[in-house]
Amino acid sequence: MENETLIYLKNKLNGFVPDTAIVLGSGLGNFTELMKDPIIIPYADIPNAPKPTIKGHQGRLCAGVIGKHNVICLQGRTHLYEGMDPHVIMASTQQLKDLGVKRFIATNAAGSLRVDLPAGSLMLIEDHINFSGKNPLIGAHPAPYFPDMSVAYDLEMRQKMQAIAQRENIPLYSGVYIMALGPNYETPAEVRMFRSFGADAVGMSTVPEIITAVHANMKALGISVIANLGAGLGDEHLDHDDVVKTVAEAGQKLSYLLQKFLEEE
Repeated sequence: MENETLIYLKNKLNGFVPDTAIVLGSGLGNFTELMKDPIIIPYADIPNAPKPTIKGHQGRLCAGVIGKHNVICLQGRTHLYEGMDPHVIMASTQQLKDLGVKRFIATNAAGSLRVDLPAGSLMLIEDHINFSGKNPLIGAHPAPYFPDMSVAYDLEMRQKMQAIAQRENIPLYSGVYIMALGPNYETPAEVRMFRSFGADAVGMSTVPEIITAVHANMKALGISVIANLGAGLGDEHLDHDDVVKTVAEAGQKLSYLLQKFLEEE
């Protein structure tokens, strides 16, 4: 039986069936300007939908055609550090699957754990480490109960994105993303610990969504915009306004890559 949220979204979409979902992180909301005849649905109007509270997250859902694909974009996400229950994130991601989505793309702003991965860079996520202490699958949920996470980030999609970046002469790093719960930035000691784990970038999102996407049998892709060097790797003071500014500038390159990605099969 469909819930109230899903019924509302299907009515608003009026027969539009998305095949690709993209979560737009901090400063990346302008990507939806590429859509043809967008359907715009504010989160505030969606029954039972979580509302983002963080600067840089617009808080609306946009659906439309980009390239060869029917796309649904989430302009802003909710984070666990906002007090959100992980099951809410799971439900929101599952609803995308129920709307028809087969490919799930998550973008985020992240801090670099490597001095050779500078602010303004783009990093394709090849794997992740869940250091949040939270998991959206804890408790009762639909089968499978133990989803395989050995290739959580779809290899074919990663290879396609890397090929596009190389062709378009846009540097695209590849690395491991680690999720910390936040909301504070990491200490220098935590940065050193995360580096020892084998992580290349750290952020406060994406992992719960990817876990849910894999559980729902969607192909997943993740890209981080490197907003700053982690504490202790540089001299700058970490400030969210600076993060949003850096991400907005680098986000233009990411928007271009995503556009090219959607223009191909």
